[in-house]
Amino acid sequence: MANSGLSGLPPKRPVETALTYLPGVSRARAKALLDRARIDPDTRTDDLSELQIDLLRRLMRSDDGADNRDGDDATDEGQTTATQPWLHGAAVTFSPYLDRVRAMVQRYLVVLRPWDRSTEDPTQNPLPAGTVQTLDSTCLRCLRGEAMDPERVAYVGRLERRLLTPYDALEITTEGARRFEELRAIFGLDDLACDLLWLLLAAELVPEFLWLYRALWRDTGRMLWSEDFLSHCADPFAVRGAEVLSTLQATSPLQRYGLIHRASDDTSTVRRFRAARFVASFLLGQPVTLDDLPGALWHEVPTTADGEVLKEAPVSGALRKTLQRGFRGRRRFLVEGPARNGCLRVARESLHLFSESLLEVRLGELLKGGVARVGHVLGRARLARAGVFFTEAETMDAGEHGAELLGSLIRILKGETTTMFFHCRGGSMTDSVRLTPRLHLALMRELGCLELPATTPDIEERVTLWRERLEPVMTAEELEPTVTSVSVFKFGIDEIDLAVNLATARARQRSARAPKVSIGDVEHSCRQVASSRLAGLASRVNVRGTWDTTVLQPDTEEVLREMVAFGRFASTVLDDQGYGRTMGYGRALTAMFSGPSGTGKTLCAGLVARDLGLELFRVDLASVVSKYIGETEERLSTLFDAAQDAGIALLFDEADSLFSKRTDVSSSVDRYANLEVNYLLQRLEDYDGVIILTTNYPDSIDTAFLRRIRFKSTFPAPEADERERLWRVMIPKDAPQEVDLKVRYLAEDYELTGGQIQNAVLRAAVWAARDGVVLRHEQLGLSAEREYKEMGRVVREYPDEDQKPDPVSS
Repeated sequence: MANSGLSGLPPKRPVETALTYLPGVSRARAKALLDRARIDPDTRTDDLSELQIDLLRRLMRSDDGADNRDGDDATDEGQTTATQPWLHGAAVTFSPYLDRVRAMVQRYLVVLRPWDRSTEDPTQNPLPAGTVQTLDSTCLRCLRGEAMDPERVAYVGRLERRLLTPYDALEITTEGARRFEELRAIFGLDDLACDLLWLLLAAELVPEFLWLYRALWRDTGRMLWSEDFLSHCADPFAVRGAEVLSTLQATSPLQRYGLIHRASDDTSTVRRFRAARFVASFLLGQPVTLDDLPGALWHEVPTTADGEVLKEAPVSGALRKTLQRGFRGRRRFLVEGPARNGCLRVARESLHLFSESLLEVRLGELLKGGVARVGHVLGRARLARAGVFFTEAETMDAGEHGAELLGSLIRILKGETTTMFFHCRGGSMTDSVRLTPRLHLALMRELGCLELPATTPDIEERVTLWRERLEPVMTAEELEPTVTSVSVFKFGIDEIDLAVNLATARARQRSARAPKVSIGDVEHSCRQVASSRLAGLASRVNVRGTWDTTVLQPDTEEVLREMVAFGRFASTVLDDQGYGRTMGYGRALTAMFSGPSGTGKTLCAGLVARDLGLELFRVDLASVVSKYIGETEERLSTLFDAAQDAGIALLFDEADSLFSKRTDVSSSVDRYANLEVNYLLQRLEDYDGVIILTTNYPDSIDTAFLRRIRFKSTFPAPEADERERLWRVMIPKDAPQEVDLKVRYLAEDYELTGGQIQNAVLRAAVWAARDGVVLRHEQLGLSAEREYKEMGRVVREYPDEDQKPDPVSS
């Protein structure tokens, strides 16, 4: 034997035993060295090749930490890395565990696996001589109840001794092995569970194990391994049959937390398993993935483009006390209220104090794949040291089989120590989504959840929040007017943060070094946030007029003043003075403006909303009304909920198309049309906001709506005096014009509404600008005549200009 590199090895001995004769080489180290060098431990020392001896020498020198290598040694080491890659990688990183897998598979082959071939062919015999059994010998041994032959018994005995070492006694020297020990501790895996898991992980981490399994099954495409294969490898003599079956059950940690995935054959009931990809990724140092869990996503701490943590509004004192009490207990919370009120922010900030991340899970989407996925989510959360924020908690008790679903979920969640938040958008009587009493009781009693109401800040709280957020980015002169202007939006904490960040981003585009937010930036961002709630069902009405430029009849003007007074003092009368206790419904400010087109109905609606500190949004009836049964009501529900929460006024233009009279039921179409009207009546009773209807045909509105509308105002076509004022108001005083435009003639000759007069003025002004002259009476008269003809009206003509009546005398 040429063993000049390993002097002192006794000849004609198994190499594993021979290595232990060297100083400092234990039995465990000898096994590790031979495993890394891919040398059979039973190989005789005389049979070692020069290459194998060189590998052992290099590995021993590397383990001894010799750092006084000369240049040739360094070059040799680099060449070894390049030409012998099996000395590195996952096979070496996880060698203590892969050695157990090799021993289990070898034991399985020797004890149970028959090979239907002759043992005389040494090229087809991958195991030591005498260990391969034919199909006939296996059957005869089983039928006769005979033990294995002595040589096979000795070989199995050596394998059993290799497997006697518990996982706690394995030598952990690599980062990957330390990660597995962390995983083993997190999920409380015993040695049997670890063996079963590694039988599957080996094929995921090391390619040669995948192809070994495929060779055993004569199937080059297989990725799932049967329950029989796993149980027979871990327990070939059926000594721990009950334990093996229990460890592979759905309630065991391996399946409960999704460490292994189960699948059934399409053609049989054979259960097959595969290790979860996220486990292999974790062992290799990669982040925990959520690719196979729809509806689950990680939440990071919000930061700016420069990496700075975004300042967020503080948690209230009462909420902080509830969180402290909950974290001292079972760490489970029931959060009720719209998400925009800071629900996620509260969860994220509280978990950040414990150095935990946040995993958000949309239960409605997750549960489509089965209840077991909830346990898989908890497994990822455990591994990543994260708390779980379950949204759409109401779906836990939804559907025809809600009770069974809820019971299954409670059984999965009950024994968990992971921090959990259950969020439901409900919480008030007007919310369309609420917890069922059964679910509410289960969360409170079975899981021990503490309630965290996420309420919308009142006006005083909103003023404080806006001032705190805007003070660092605005000038002192604009701060208070801005806070007063935008506090009317009924925004939650998250929406205030979003609006301020949007305004700051707009300011940065103007000046990146020293951005100063203007009142226009904040108002624009607030309108964006408010519009986003309406999901395309309404659009903002931009009103540019004022009361001074609005020409109205005294009766109409009086009704509008009453509307503004009601909007300002209704809460004082209904709440503070107690009138609301005697009224079952009718808190909304509802009004109907009727009259011809162009008489200022939309303009006055915008002016009323402006006086009340609200934004006016026109409802897009084409987006709301649907031909599908029930969809119109669903969209209206979304519209009313969003409008009330956002604190905006709704304008139903051409309301007769939606609020029309109910008809006698003669078909299913009539019945469903009446259902939509009934739903609108119900929402008007429950609504607590501003709704303004405009119509050209008030007689077509259902009488039930008319009874519920608080203010009704008529906008008639203007008379001659009102038309004259409109002509004068529409033409700016500083616009280029002749001294006497004779608008009285126009008011007398053309019975136009305010909108039509505006069109005529703009048309004449464009003609004047095109010709490079000042605005003249002739241009106004011609544009008014054009507008009049487009209406289909007959223009009165005079043969002579002198025949026109004197507007002053008339």
